[in-house]
Amino acid sequence: MVKNPDATSKLEARTDIHPLSGIRVLAFTHYAAGPIAAQYLGSLGAEVIKIEAPTGDFQRSGIKEPTAPDDAPSPYFLGMNRNQRSLSIDLKKPEARSVIRKLISPTDVILENFRPGVLERMGLGNKEIISEHPGLVYCSIAAYDPAGPSKNKPGQDLIIQALSGIASLGGPGDGPPIPAGAYVVDTYTASQAVIGIQAALRQRDQTGRGQWVRIDMMSCAMHLLASESSYFLNAQVPPTRARHGVCHVCHGAPYGIYATVDGAVAIVAHAASLPDVARPLGLSDQIVPLLESKGAFTNREQIASSLSNKIRQLTTDQVISALSPTGVLLAPVRSVGQALDDPDVARDLIREVNHTYGGSYRVAVEPVKFTDSPLVFDRPAPALGEHSIEVLREAGVGADDIRSLISTGAVRVPATSLARDS
Repeated sequence: MVKNPDATSKLEARTDIHPLSGIRVLAFTHYAAGPIAAQYLGSLGAEVIKIEAPTGDFQRSGIKEPTAPDDAPSPYFLGMNRNQRSLSIDLKKPEARSVIRKLISPTDVILENFRPGVLERMGLGNKEIISEHPGLVYCSIAAYDPAGPSKNKPGQDLIIQALSGIASLGGPGDGPPIPAGAYVVDTYTASQAVIGIQAALRQRDQTGRGQWVRIDMMSCAMHLLASESSYFLNAQVPPTRARHGVCHVCHGAPYGIYATVDGAVAIVAHAASLPDVARPLGLSDQIVPLLESKGAFTNREQIASSLSNKIRQLTTDQVISALSPTGVLLAPVRSVGQALDDPDVARDLIREVNHTYGGSYRVAVEPVKFTDSPLVFDRPAPALGEHSIEVLREAGVGADDIRSLISTGAVRVPATSLARDS
């Protein structure tokens, strides 16, 4: 995925080639979906430059533990902005936009998740830029299709969970819906952006032409519901949430989470296995008569209620000891901290970081594994404007112009960079 034969020959001479080596990305990203996508591209070997306003990405300070100092970076930012350099520049200033245009010329991908219309008003919209650079891949992430009728509607992970129906599927049927406890729509949207960008780059290899790639959170949320949507579209009776532990509207008992004396367990079993589940719990007389025909689904409330009442009297270990010999799938419900302490998880997923920005901390890296090209991990999350001078020099901006941009506030750099450069 490179632009010319000379670049190809240079890459072939190297031994540290990664899937996106030679690809340059300008990332106009903030909050979550955009930065996660940019980070993934960097982990795949792309050179990613994060374009930030002088005030910085909101996530730099948006979500922190209550006891953290005011100037401490947010763990969210540290976990979503690796493998990028930070250029802090005020796009509202004409001289700054002139610099951005210099940066675009050697760029392969623009990734942005600004509100629709923001970059257009600055002369940096997809139509104008692609007309000037036909080989460029321009990827826009938005709450709704940025070319659709709802493009100007605001959106965020929880809002999209609510509007897409995702939130309606979680929680007991006799209570309010409970949304996912993670930013699932943001992360899935970011993954779709990475897929779209790589596909567009592959097509550019074949045709020489770039294109506008549109990724919106609402469409991604509905794609997350691919199986559930099909059920709702075709079933005669729309499914509803169960009241007693069953965790999926389309499943029968015992598919769900059941409280124990000291925690909770997840149990997955086919209807045919329910007698085996009931026997060691002493529930055969309550559950087996309910299994005729499609009773595991039609009688799921009674079955799940019996299981719930019994299991809540036992410890997690007692439930696992009783049911493990039956061969059904079950597991304790772990906290995030407990999962991260699992050596099988930590072995490949958790990496240590030591950097001037953020100090010593740990992050969870991307899950893809390659035999020949391990994911890149060479840049911790950058300080705001940490690489501004470096990036401007590479773009051919002279020393006097760089000093002028900094003095007018068009470009921001950390005080340490000024001291080092003086």
